[in-house]
Amino acid sequence: MNHLEIEDIKSVAELPYHWEKLQNKTILISGGTGFIGSFLCNVIRYRNAKYKQNIHIISISLNGRPSNETVNYLAQNICDPIDINGNVHFILHMASNTHPQQYKDNPVETITSNFFGCYNLLNLAKEKKAERFLLASSCEIYGNGKQEPMEEDYCGYINCNTARAGYNEAKRVSEALCQSFKQQFGIDFCVFRLARVFGADKTKKDTKAMAQFIQCAASKQNITLKSKGLQRYSYVYIADAVAGILKILLDGATGEAYNISSDDDGMTLGQYAEFLASMNGVKVIYDIEDNPNTSQAQYALLDNKKIKQIGFHPRYSTMEGLKRTIAILNATDE
Repeated sequence: MNHLEIEDIKSVAELPYHWEKLQNKTILISGGTGFIGSFLCNVIRYRNAKYKQNIHIISISLNGRPSNETVNYLAQNICDPIDINGNVHFILHMASNTHPQQYKDNPVETITSNFFGCYNLLNLAKEKKAERFLLASSCEIYGNGKQEPMEEDYCGYINCNTARAGYNEAKRVSEALCQSFKQQFGIDFCVFRLARVFGADKTKKDTKAMAQFIQCAASKQNITLKSKGLQRYSYVYIADAVAGILKILLDGATGEAYNISSDDDGMTLGQYAEFLASMNGVKVIYDIEDNPNTSQAQYALLDNKKIKQIGFHPRYSTMEGLKRTIAILNATDE
């Protein structure tokens, strides 16, 4: 981890949030070893180290890793019933396939990890009388949206008769399941709908367009664009994404969904590709193909007024976040 990554973690951990709500509490996270989950765990580790908050995290994922003073990593399939000893005060369901190659290779797992994982974790929330359940949803639930930014009560169009729709529909039904558990069992929950998250993910496994652009630009390779690049999407830099998640966890209204996105730069996908290329001395190569496993949405712009009303404001525009991402990838780890 280099100094810029540490700065990002510190910038979130030092936000003027109601951190006391997490004091001496246990947070269970599915997907805690993923890009977003790992960042969130590092924020809590920072809070514990500096402020002695004694926040404990249980991270559930298919592949465990060595535990540390803050995080207990458990290897388990969340499609199976979950048995945890002791108290669990907050639950975050973030485990999911998240990019096109995963949708293509594992379409059944994409649905089951979302829905059955949500079901099992909601049952755990009921058993443990958890203070709050937080569901990771996505801008993908809006489908091929309107040209203007989409508010949380907008229901977009999705053709459910495709394998690619499994991710979108799994997120939708998981949101509905949360509402059902609230109505029937009184579960306190919130939903966060993430824009396309980006940052210095060094695993290089993400096949989403922006992730591929970043990887090519950072390694001084030409960027290949598989479409005309006319799409307009919302994005959010990783540090802002985690800051938004924590704000909703601590201050979101029960039963509500919140979009998390950067403020719109007004640029198309192709313009972002050109921006990254010009910044790194490479070219954009157009190699247009018809790929049913990529998003068919031409507009996925999120309205972020609702989350701003509870006190969250993105620190980075997409362009600023892209500059920082490249700087992190080019920096030397400490």
